[in-house]
Amino acid sequence: MRHTLEVLMLILAVGSAVAIAAKRVGIPYNVALVLVGLVLVLLGMVPAAPLNPEFILIGVLPVLVFEGALFANLDHLRDSRNAILTLAVPGVALSLFATAAVAMWVLDLPFTIALVLGALLAITDTVSVLLAFRAVRVPERLAAIMEGESLFNDGTALVLVTTTAGIAAGADADAITIIRSLLIAIVGGGLFGMAFATLGAAALRATPDHLTAVLVSIVVVFGASLLSEELHASPVIAVVIVGLVLGRAARRYLPPSRVLALRGFWETIGFAINVFVFLLVGMQIDAVALYQEAPVILLALAALHIGRVVAVFGGFAALRMATREKIPLRWKYTMVFGNIKGALSMAAVLALPDDTPFKSRLVAIVFGVTFITLVSQALPFARVLRWLELTRGADPEVAGARARLIAARRGQLELDTLLEAGLVSRRAHAEKKAALQREALEADRRMRNAEIGASDGHSVDAHVDMAILDAQRGALVEAARRGVLDAEAANDLLEALDEKVLTLRDDHE
Repeated sequence: MRHTLEVLMLILAVGSAVAIAAKRVGIPYNVALVLVGLVLVLLGMVPAAPLNPEFILIGVLPVLVFEGALFANLDHLRDSRNAILTLAVPGVALSLFATAAVAMWVLDLPFTIALVLGALLAITDTVSVLLAFRAVRVPERLAAIMEGESLFNDGTALVLVTTTAGIAAGADADAITIIRSLLIAIVGGGLFGMAFATLGAAALRATPDHLTAVLVSIVVVFGASLLSEELHASPVIAVVIVGLVLGRAARRYLPPSRVLALRGFWETIGFAINVFVFLLVGMQIDAVALYQEAPVILLALAALHIGRVVAVFGGFAALRMATREKIPLRWKYTMVFGNIKGALSMAAVLALPDDTPFKSRLVAIVFGVTFITLVSQALPFARVLRWLELTRGADPEVAGARARLIAARRGQLELDTLLEAGLVSRRAHAEKKAALQREALEADRRMRNAEIGASDGHSVDAHVDMAILDAQRGALVEAARRGVLDAEAANDLLEALDEKVLTLRDDHE
């Protein structure tokens, strides 16, 4: 146990350092973790730690799915429900069959094995897409569609992986049996999710503080996941529904401070697990096997993208005929390029029964495709969004004026420091400070004029307001701790400030 804990802490420590460096450099931390994990194993600096598929599917997946659902904007998801369901249900099926057809043709795989590969490659990686969306602002509806698809896609795709793997292993494959198992998994997951969400929302309202609220959320999430798994329903779908309902219930019924504590806990846990898992993913990749299977992996990658193109363009063409709802062409390109694989695909292929035909080849293909999509698609994804002109960045004039204002203010502070140290005369100080003051006033005037009607003005104001609120909260907490301020008075004002913080976060998301 001690050795296991030491290995886990070593992996988490290395992962934390890499994540910090990646965030400072401005690259997706999940890609950096995969690359560093691969390099560490190649150099023999850390032992190769096996990726336990049961740990990923039972211990990790519910946490990551719940975190994404808890933070999701239910109103935005509801407004985009047709597009989300198109990608998450018929889209996954289209992707599966199209990928399988191409794989059977170019890889010479049996049809049943090609179906398993298609199901494995239909699973998406939410982390890479959401990281890019946080780095650059994209249209709200596009973000809602891709976020919603990622939430529901995993549940549908994992059900199809189980079903196709059973067919490949020789299980009863008649249409009625397959449809019945799919319905049990999907509908059962939805029903379990609603049942646990209802109980969880009631329990959440009865919690007296943020500690018990966090504890209730943990019990509800893993209760829904484990019971659904035991009864052959989809645990992912159950947890998604639990997350959406509890997120809405928390914002509606709990004090803002408790909502912030709940969100902060799950955000921290989710980030820590992602750091751990993606470093572990890099440590699983066998560079020699990738080289030996390179032609097969590249052909599978082509099959993956062809399947995604069929799913996105075919699914939305059907949606337009049925509802006249039109999805912009550039959004479709984004959804195709954003089809990135991750730890879940790797865990799913490792979890296949040992008697599954061609399992070793499936493992090599999925690992290779995961590595290539992470490096070639996740890494430049933010730049692709800018190239497609989908970002809502700051107005250049506003950004330039703001930069000049910051520089002028910082220059004034430095002049004051130099004067106090006796390194500049009072006359020179006065002249230079006056010049900087004129620059600051001119920059401020240009910035205010340019911000009138600018699209990013609200975002900038939100960041400024958030910084001010954080400073105010810190001052109140410190004053109450030192006894300068009555605790009850401080708590009343903290509640009001937390309400403003929560509103700003919801608006910004």
